[in-house]
Amino acid sequence: MKSSQGIVYKRRQHILKALQEKKVVLVEDLAKELDVSEITVRRDLQSFDDQHLIERFYGGARLLEGSFQKEEYPAVRPHRSKKQEIAKLAATLVNDHDMIFINSGSTAFLLLNYLSDRNVTIITNNGRAIFRNPSSKAEIVLSGGEIYEKKKSLVGDFALYTFSKVTANICFLGVGGINDKGITTYALPETAVNRLILERTNGPRIVVAEGSKVGREQNFSTASISLITHLVTDRSADKEEIKKIEAKGVKVLYVTDVADITGVTNENRTEN
Repeated sequence: MKSSQGIVYKRRQHILKALQEKKVVLVEDLAKELDVSEITVRRDLQSFDDQHLIERFYGGARLLEGSFQKEEYPAVRPHRSKKQEIAKLAATLVNDHDMIFINSGSTAFLLLNYLSDRNVTIITNNGRAIFRNPSSKAEIVLSGGEIYEKKKSLVGDFALYTFSKVTANICFLGVGGINDKGITTYALPETAVNRLILERTNGPRIVVAEGSKVGREQNFSTASISLITHLVTDRSADKEEIKKIEAKGVKVLYVTDVADITGVTNENRTEN
């Protein structure tokens, strides 16, 4: 298993380096360079697409401007793994038959991988959800709306209308930053949708964010910390910032705290 993971890691580092240097790569060329199938390359590119590092097109992909700097690409693999672990833990907070809101955040989007076999309904404004494999159980509904091209999210009046007509049992939001004042984002068009998602959820309202986002404040405010019930993060989060957030009544779950996955109780389910 370790050997296999090492091969995948090296292959993806090669692809990332090619993206950094050329900005645009072709599946056929990468398959020949790496001596693998085109299907394998497409799978690797999908992994980067899920992280919002690239934009795919027929036969290839292009690097999204500002997605990472040259010196950063060796660190992409652990960053991806951290997001996966956060999403995996967050998914354990879901009950069967839940109506779930998921926003356009990349970590929140990964929950779809862990909820595909659950008997739930998911409403999301992440346009990338249309490319997910169909599930025999989970029902995924796109909100509709205008496309915010940079993140492939759905925003505007139509998206707001959809969320305004539904009440969710639980919601998950990826954010640009979270502190004791609230949550923020760098994408102004998404703030109204994110806030409405919180307001239309009558149970746990959960932020999923890597530790690096704890204490960070982006340009646009989405909502007060009073609207958040839970934060799922990792141990790299600043301890002082976590204390401030917990002091506001937010329950913090870490990916290493397996015992904490029972933290959402029936009492939490009745919160407004």
